[in-house]
Amino acid sequence: MESARGRLVLIVAAIAWLFSRASLLAVSARLVPGLDAGDVFADDELYRRWSDELLTGQVPVDDPMWQYPPGAAALFVAIRHLAGDSIQAYTMVFVLFALCADLAVALALVYLARRGNRLDGVVYWVLAVPLLTLLPYARYDIFVTAPAVVALALLPRRPVLAGVVLAIGALVKVWPAMLLIAARPLRGLPPVAIGFVAALVGFGAALTVAYTGAWSGFTGNQADRGLQVESVAATGFAVARLVRPEIRVSYVYGSMEFVHPLAPVVATATTGATLVALGVLGWWWLAGRRRADWTVTTGFDLALLVVLVTVITSRVLSPQYLLWLLGLAAVCLTRRDTALRVPAALIVVATALTSAYFPWFYADVIGEPAWPGVALLAARNVVLLAATAIGFHRLLRRPGRQPLDLVTVAP
Repeated sequence: MESARGRLVLIVAAIAWLFSRASLLAVSARLVPGLDAGDVFADDELYRRWSDELLTGQVPVDDPMWQYPPGAAALFVAIRHLAGDSIQAYTMVFVLFALCADLAVALALVYLARRGNRLDGVVYWVLAVPLLTLLPYARYDIFVTAPAVVALALLPRRPVLAGVVLAIGALVKVWPAMLLIAARPLRGLPPVAIGFVAALVGFGAALTVAYTGAWSGFTGNQADRGLQVESVAATGFAVARLVRPEIRVSYVYGSMEFVHPLAPVVATATTGATLVALGVLGWWWLAGRRRADWTVTTGFDLALLVVLVTVITSRVLSPQYLLWLLGLAAVCLTRRDTALRVPAALIVVATALTSAYFPWFYADVIGEPAWPGVALLAARNVVLLAATAIGFHRLLRRPGRQPLDLVTVAP
């Protein structure tokens, strides 16, 4: 990055970020004639409605669509305090918060690219995020991706602080807790775990006191979810529905789910598949990487693979989940010796297919079934499966070698 070429790439990436994000802001604010954001910001109305109840210190436990840890409550209330009662103002403040989270990811990737590492991750993030059009600024998941990426950037030299940031991310949407696996076994884990546990207990206790029902609604509503039409495990139902229209789709818990006697069985099987896959990765982490060939890159690659496995085996796979994968893939691409360049490229392909499918052909799956939407959805899910399979092969079976990283996880 210190070279003239690196500085030029960084300048071009900064210009591309400013131009692309300014364009997204302009469309979000309806400043571009002929382009309307439509109801892509419909979720903001829900967040705004929730904030009415949250301001009284009560989590909306009676709303089955409330499926967030209590950290989400603090975010929604903070936006409400700045925006006031106007839904338009709430949307714009939400978008500005999302823009700041996007920028935090980009800066964390620049930080990772120091000391002879690569700017590939920065370029990847800058160019890939707009593939999701307005979704990154209209949905909640940018606020989870940002602490995950920032924590990984801090991990090599500030492991305790990295643990604190991971805890914040986990209080917002749980899955960043899995990134503890990015720490080196034995020597690398304790400082990260100390920061994580301390912050989780401290902030979690404060949120529990601040919001009645802070945990009960979240855990109960998540457990009751069925098989979402966009999940990888539901692909067979989507295809079968082309010739078996009696397979119904129903709006439950804020998403469209398949209604069929086998759907609950498949949904339960996805949980088992998640546990098995994570168990394999956990075993490899504990038993297979105590040798000297563990590097920072190993941890980053493992973090992406863990989340990728979780996404493809989940009973829910909303379009904005691709943002998680883009952020973690960008982290991997800052390292010269990452094993996951091909999976990272496939994640971009899956992101493009997701935007082609949603919202333009979404009705082909949830309404009268038709080939275009079903084919795009099936192709997206096949690409994600391929990325996972290649990632497993390249990471778990790569031979031991001398680390190329100049930065090592602090003991």
